[in-house]
Amino acid sequence: MYILLKEDDLRKYVMHEDGTAATIWSIDLHYPDPDNTKNFPDQEFKSIAKHINIYPYPIPYRCLYSRNIDNLFMAGRNISVTHVALGTTVRVMRTTGMMGEVVGMAASICKKYDIKPRGVYQSHLDELKKLMEDGVGKRGLPNNQQYNEGGTLKNKPVVQ
Repeated sequence: MYILLKEDDLRKYVMHEDGTAATIWSIDLHYPDPDNTKNFPDQEFKSIAKHINIYPYPIPYRCLYSRNIDNLFMAGRNISVTHVALGTTVRVMRTTGMMGEVVGMAASICKKYDIKPRGVYQSHLDELKKLMEDGVGKRGLPNNQQYNEGGTLKNKPVVQ
């Protein structure tokens, strides 16, 4: 089973049991600038953005594998979403990186049980959720990411 994440899922805040990487942005769609259209009909080169606020939501795991190629994972702008759903943070680097981590975890389950990506959802979703809860990386390292703690950089130490 796979899923195509749609605008309706986002607007109605549908929570899928297989939620993975979190997205936190509005629906951010771009259209030709109306003033630019007047001056350059059918040759617009300037756009405007329209934002539609939505709640943060997790991307379903079922969006991260192909519906018709049984051994293909996806993590990036090619996941199973509609045009409007792609207008959220599913298309930005931090989110695509998180999807890559989830796909790596799922791939380890595929190897462990000799199954395809769909089999992770069907039979090992709880194990994937545990891996996602634990996360990746090394434990106990010092926090050298002060720039990411909010506030301003004024009076913050320089990290080398």
